[in-house]
Amino acid sequence: MNQFLGVVYCGLALFAVSSAVCADDWPQWQGPNRDAISAEKNLRTDFAEGFRPIWTSTDCGVGYSAPAIVKGRIYLLGATKREDGGYVEFAMALDIDGQQIWKKPVNQYEEEILLPNWGHGPRGTPSIAEGKLYGLGANGDLFAMDAGTGEPIWQINLRRDLGGEIMGGRGEAKNVWGYSESPLVDGGQVICTPGGKKGSVAAIDAKTGSVIWQSTGLTDPASYTSVVLGNFGGIRQYVVLTAKRLAGLQATDGKVLWQADVPLNEIAIIPTPIVTPSQVYITADYGSGCSLVDVKMESGQFKADIVYSNKVMANHHGGVVLVNGHLYGWNGNTNTRGRWTCQNLATGEAIWTEEQSAKAGSLIAAEGHLYCYTQEDGELVCIKATPEGWKETGRFTIPQRTDLRSILGKVWTHPVIADGHLYLRDQNLLFCYDIRTST
Repeated sequence: MNQFLGVVYCGLALFAVSSAVCADDWPQWQGPNRDAISAEKNLRTDFAEGFRPIWTSTDCGVGYSAPAIVKGRIYLLGATKREDGGYVEFAMALDIDGQQIWKKPVNQYEEEILLPNWGHGPRGTPSIAEGKLYGLGANGDLFAMDAGTGEPIWQINLRRDLGGEIMGGRGEAKNVWGYSESPLVDGGQVICTPGGKKGSVAAIDAKTGSVIWQSTGLTDPASYTSVVLGNFGGIRQYVVLTAKRLAGLQATDGKVLWQADVPLNEIAIIPTPIVTPSQVYITADYGSGCSLVDVKMESGQFKADIVYSNKVMANHHGGVVLVNGHLYGWNGNTNTRGRWTCQNLATGEAIWTEEQSAKAGSLIAAEGHLYCYTQEDGELVCIKATPEGWKETGRFTIPQRTDLRSILGKVWTHPVIADGHLYLRDQNLLFCYDIRTST
């Protein structure tokens, strides 16, 4: 499903989102295949001095949700603060020119639910499928709306209705940083990770909001990652990284098919796993490092073998992308230390590192380049995706910064590319850049 040795294995994931999705859409977290790779061509990789957005939306509220884009509409989640200190989360839709089509409240929570220093509001990206928007709020409110009008369809709460339990500081089961995953829509099911004794993963009926199954064979607390679709041994399955292990669940009923006890931590596990046709790569910070796991079927049973585990890549939350057999991302804690790193997927060895040219951030890959969005200063740095070293092609900085930032919050929303446009968010501000080479 993800890019493996230069080949994009995409059919399953495209079907999972919607059969009506266009090639240039970005309908969910990290794009059609959940791998942070855009298939678009003829994109600008160098930028003239003073490169500016074609429009800016200033009404996106607080939160770290990245936009989802389908058929020229931009969907986003955010939150506004109530007079009593609580927060109201909302979903919104913009047209291709940045004009608001609709904006609807979806849920609310009290301020003490989260540790406020890192910021409030939704963390996950909405998923758009079959004319509906599916989103998850910071306090575990999972909801469905009509994507055309914003009218509510159903809503449940991962804690109240599914017995949800999310990992916290040093293993404590509390809502420290909020539910942060982006729901996966697949074959009429909305896949989410409430965590807890009722089942770590749940499949929700996309039309009604009722529970189809919950993984009683896997009952770990939830981490902050998002589920990825896989197909091993000809069996469609969901790859999930919980607070304690990596596992594959049968898509039809949530049965645990395999699991791997990869090195993890008790604080925060955030980056989305990378799934290839035969392997899964995971990484996390706080001493976890990275692991590559082989998944295969032997004598009718699945077997998951750890190929390697090391500290070459310990990604905090900016994400890692796989291009032509090499992984790229920030290795180290985004607040205090680290460096941009290129790692060989097959061997796990570091190919190059760079710590002076750009600060920590998130990234997206397109047409042999990496668009790195730095968390400290909102700078977009474009480099070639090559094992030959850090080769910069251009950079620019967003024209203004939010005034709604929390004490420890930074520019943590991941960049998005759709239909020749680059979207960069800083809390209430969403910037749209035309990066087509023909303009």
